[in-house]
Amino acid sequence: MKLSFTKQQLSKNKHQELKGDLDNLNNVVCTNSLVKSIDYVNFDIDLDYIESIESVRVTGVINFSLTAIDARTGKEIKYSNYIDWDDEYSFNKDIDSTNNIILKNEFDLFNYIIEQININLPFNLSLTNDIINKDGFGWTLLSEENFETENQNKVDPRWEKLDEFIINKDKNN
Repeated sequence: MKLSFTKQQLSKNKHQELKGDLDNLNNVVCTNSLVKSIDYVNFDIDLDYIESIESVRVTGVINFSLTAIDARTGKEIKYSNYIDWDDEYSFNKDIDSTNNIILKNEFDLFNYIIEQININLPFNLSLTNDIINKDGFGWTLLSEENFETENQNKVDPRWEKLDEFIINKDKNN
């Protein structure tokens, strides 16, 4: 299946429904240092070319699995997830600042799928979804409820200063 499209090709076929698996994942570079390899990538997407603004709208799902080091345990894990992809890419860099710019004259779907995986991977990749370290030197991670309770029990130091000011004022008069 062809995964690279020029502006002219997209203009001729404005709507495309693409499903498939990515091959040649051995040379793919993952930006997360915990990832050893991307093992499997499957996609089911719709490409819509919007000629008036020279943009490609991508909607669909990317399924992937990879081999990585668990950030919490340090052991090798198999991690699988999916990405809901809804984005626009433009051939015209002056049209809209919210669109992603297509730098070459080709929309390379393979590279953009890998980019989406890199963008959406958690920074601390772990299967346990646990907090890696919740306390340190002199600080603790508090829930919102505990934080509010702790703040309610503290006396605002401004009240003490006000009391001192009033007492000193009364002594001087």
